[in-house]
Amino acid sequence: MKKDTNLLDAQDVRAEAATALTPNATNGEKIKALRTAQGMSMAELSRRASMSDRAIRYIEAGEREPSVDAIQKIAAALGVTTDYFMDDATFQKELSDDQFYADVRKKYGSRGVAQAKKIKEQTSALFAGGELSEEDQANFIKEMEALFLDAKEEAKKFTPKKYL
Repeated sequence: MKKDTNLLDAQDVRAEAATALTPNATNGEKIKALRTAQGMSMAELSRRASMSDRAIRYIEAGEREPSVDAIQKIAAALGVTTDYFMDDATFQKELSDDQFYADVRKKYGSRGVAQAKKIKEQTSALFAGGELSEEDQANFIKEMEALFLDAKEEAKKFTPKKYL
């Protein structure tokens, strides 16, 4: 029975926080509203989410967009699901992107990540005003990611060992 009470309390807190938000609220604004509705300090949230105070402050101020990992940690700390911050499709896409960038960082370092982000950004710009479905756009981006990785592997063959 106590579990139902906690669920109701969490719903009440979310409802209270939602009334303070505009329809286009950022994740930072949502986090701050939930945190303050629960009477939680920034320090307490950062401790519960295992994140730094600075990271929470930057996210709430809108100076930094939280990663999927950060959203998962913050959602757990605030007692809400990740769909409070983004729908499931967006969450899965972001999770996939984070995984891709982590793999690129592991293989090619931060320079490789910067190159991959630039290619992805330019690829996404191709779709502006286009008529491709979201599924086709996602498939195209996946192909571009695969081409990027193939090109990096091919370039490795011609890079002197002293630079690897």
